[in-house]
Amino acid sequence: MAFSGWPQDTPDDVAVSQFARATQEMLTALSSEDLERIKDGKRPWLLDWRGHSGQGVASVDYATLRATNPELQALRQRYAGLNSGTPAVWAPGYVTPEDLLYFRGDNCYVWQFQANNTPEKHALTHSYLKTIDTLSLLDILTEDGDFGVFTFPTSDTDQHGNQRLVSRDLLDSVCELLFLQRTLQISRRPGLKVLDIGAGYGRLAYRAVTAFSNIDTYFCIDAIPESTFISSYYLSRKGAERTRVVALDDQQDLVPGTIELAVNIHSFSECAVEAVAYWASRCAELKIEYLFIVPNADDEGRYAVLLDDGTDINPLLAQYGYHLCHAEPKYRDPEVQKYGVSPAWYYLFRATETRDA
Repeated sequence: MAFSGWPQDTPDDVAVSQFARATQEMLTALSSEDLERIKDGKRPWLLDWRGHSGQGVASVDYATLRATNPELQALRQRYAGLNSGTPAVWAPGYVTPEDLLYFRGDNCYVWQFQANNTPEKHALTHSYLKTIDTLSLLDILTEDGDFGVFTFPTSDTDQHGNQRLVSRDLLDSVCELLFLQRTLQISRRPGLKVLDIGAGYGRLAYRAVTAFSNIDTYFCIDAIPESTFISSYYLSRKGAERTRVVALDDQQDLVPGTIELAVNIHSFSECAVEAVAYWASRCAELKIEYLFIVPNADDEGRYAVLLDDGTDINPLLAQYGYHLCHAEPKYRDPEVQKYGVSPAWYYLFRATETRDA
């Protein structure tokens, strides 16, 4: 039996029963070889399956977000000649043509159902964030369901009386921005400039400039040409004027001494160690004081930032002057950290030389 994919015609409030049916069909499609791989602890191919809601795409998106777009083809050619640390996981072809169009779906950019994130987990995480949302970000930031993202209903209503919908995109962004507010008071830093390394489709960039008027410029850079292409398109479509997408081979807009914070969300984990060294050296060259990292590993109590291959990059970061100054679980409530959407750990590094200067 062939797996037909996640439901493509579901409404925004994806039902548990629909997810259960898709899961049952998926498990039925597993071969004996796949089951043996799972038993051996190997990454099963089902983790590479992708899907989307089929919602939120306009005719202009179909016309632009295609593999044959000349702008994307030019970026691919330019990036192919660079050796600045291409991630180990994101080989050519990893971003599929369907991912280009439905880039906010359940794919290589943001895992949704793939990470066992059920509707109940979204509801729990939303309820938890409401209790710590000192900036009312859940009222400022909304989820419109565009570009194939899966959305989930909550018990709340928005200012128009409509049922409030959430997504992993929204919940992760709120959680990350609240962490940066607790540790760095980023809403109170005038003229703040941020560099997002491995920015993907521009998720956090859009959320950050929407939430904080004090951000002067939010730079997005990525070693993957598809990400540069998609983020440029997405942020333009969202009218995020204080964001700027920087091409990997043209970084002249990044001026040393002007950027206070760099962020890396679920990106270093998927890179070769040489790639991490390149980006750490760039942060040092740019005299960036703070580096916020969210790795894929979610081990409780772990203070080592690990790549997917198990390499601890703390010593490497220290070589470039970055030392851990704060670490905490994504969710400070132990039960939510266990049952919430995609638990992780947050790490904040500070450049010693910048601090002592």
